[in-house]
Amino acid sequence: MKTNCFLLIAVVGLLAGCYTPTRKDVYTYRNDVGQGIDLITDNELESNADKNSLVWLNASRIRQGTWGGRYFLEVRYEALQNTGWLDIGPGQTLTLTVDADTLRLKGPGSINTRRETGSGTVVENAIYETNEDTLRKIAKATQVKVVVQGKSRTIERDFRPENNRKFKNFVLTYIGF
Repeated sequence: MKTNCFLLIAVVGLLAGCYTPTRKDVYTYRNDVGQGIDLITDNELESNADKNSLVWLNASRIRQGTWGGRYFLEVRYEALQNTGWLDIGPGQTLTLTVDADTLRLKGPGSINTRRETGSGTVVENAIYETNEDTLRKIAKATQVKVVVQGKSRTIERDFRPENNRKFKNFVLTYIGF
């Protein structure tokens, strides 16, 4: 009996050591005073062609009630100082081609979010209010193309499987299909 018990403990210990939890792509932030926020972070849109800048497209929900909320897409741009700012202005500066549909989103631009980092890069963020249906459409898509129009230049990126997975996870966790 003792031998069987030790064998069982050894097998369970071995299996537990091989288990790696899935990476969490969506996060929830709650505080005691305000509304909670659910978000995708670090959804980098990689590019083989453009090595001068990094672009992320993140999603968030500011909770209102149990399931309701206000939904946003956030573009984050980072580049070396010699590459310079993208300079996202106010207006219709984010275009998403989701399968065959073109979605144009407008926002206040990035003027109040621009900063230089201590490591020699420039960072700017632009927020675009959206809705549940747009996020569902992105999550269900087989192909998503992102175009960010700045005053300095235009950045284009395509979703990779990792980006699709993060949006599906966000929608399944916080909105539902």
